[in-house]
Amino acid sequence: MARRAALAIACTLASAPMGAAQGQETRPTVRRLPSVKAESVPAPPSIGEATSGPSQLDRLTEFAIMQHPELAGARARVSQEAGLRFQATRKPNPWLGYSATEIGNEGRGGQQGLFVAQEWVTAGKLGLADQVGHWKTRAAQERAEVARLRVGLRVGTQYWSLVAARHRVELLRQLEGLLEDAVRINRSLQEAAEIERGTLLQAQLEKGQITAALRQAQAGLRARSAALAATLGTDVAFVEGVPSDPWPEPSLPDDSESPQLGFRIDDQPYATSPELMVAQAVLETARWDLRLAETQVVSNVDSYAAVQRDLVTDHTIVSVQVGMALPLHDRKSGLIRAARAEIARAEADYARTYRHLQSRWADAVGEYRAAWELVLEIEQQLLRLAEERLELARRAHGQGELEYLELLTAQRSFLAIRQAAIDARQQAAIASVRLTQLVVEDQP
Repeated sequence: MARRAALAIACTLASAPMGAAQGQETRPTVRRLPSVKAESVPAPPSIGEATSGPSQLDRLTEFAIMQHPELAGARARVSQEAGLRFQATRKPNPWLGYSATEIGNEGRGGQQGLFVAQEWVTAGKLGLADQVGHWKTRAAQERAEVARLRVGLRVGTQYWSLVAARHRVELLRQLEGLLEDAVRINRSLQEAAEIERGTLLQAQLEKGQITAALRQAQAGLRARSAALAATLGTDVAFVEGVPSDPWPEPSLPDDSESPQLGFRIDDQPYATSPELMVAQAVLETARWDLRLAETQVVSNVDSYAAVQRDLVTDHTIVSVQVGMALPLHDRKSGLIRAARAEIARAEADYARTYRHLQSRWADAVGEYRAAWELVLEIEQQLLRLAEERLELARRAHGQGELEYLELLTAQRSFLAIRQAAIDARQQAAIASVRLTQLVVEDQP
């Protein structure tokens, strides 16, 4: 009986922090070994404590948006298109020059003077070019917004992956510490010949497996920290010092409004997606390009005026010329045909973008619902069942009615459920980020 009681103590301590990590107060009953106290159970992880004001994720996202090179490049593209729009609407500069004709007539200097020439843009081409530039600039602005959402998606995904990795490390670290105590207790009992060596070896094996899992989780945590640091453009130490936000509050997928999203998940906010606005701006650009191409049939008017002094007759001579090209051979039909084809292509791209957004939104909503269903099922059902099973196994083992390996199985199941709860929370949080970022696709 003493041996079974000692094993029950070790397994109780090993399972205690998992319940504590859920915010429950776990105080195992200690029998026959007064040196092991309930106070040895570590406190719940400090990560995930609620803070006032903007969340850490919001701060990190704002920081990344302010200095990320992808957004700097997108903003530069907007300035570039604005500059091209301005340049496209400038009137041609006039020509001013010196003119001399009939030089040497009667041994004189001939006719000498100044001339001015001007090209006059016709058919409202400058106004049409302004419209083309407007929509090109609008497309660049929407692409900058897409880049902003993309950076937000990347930061949010990496951040919640980091938070989940912290939870895994904390869980395994607590479990490793308690299993070390279990090994120490079992070693003492084995030396006192109260248990067999196989039991001690099993405890050592369990502790070694948890230690290996902890090292693996720590390596994953370092990788997550490095990835987020690269996105933020900071060092890893900065990311490691950032506190963790609490997990988003679980909500039923069929609620009228999700507190994480701020809109009904059955709505269609993707209809205002900047990706769709880019396609719309490209389509409008093509339409105005067609109108501009059609005006190219009407040539610009060239004017010329000159004032000269005839050094032979001492008369002042004024010359005026006005002309334009006649559209006899080139009526810009190729340019117009290409512009119409561009409209057809832009219309098809707009329809493709809209359907692609619909498909991605449906997938994201499905992932969001499935993730929250899993979170609620694990936290409201499976964890409770696993805790109850572990408690029953622990009692039965303490009364000598259950073998150690069966108790160990119950303990492993509880640990697996706890880890599954962390994974489900991570998936739900990332699904929320994807929806709030209007299902934009991340690109390297």
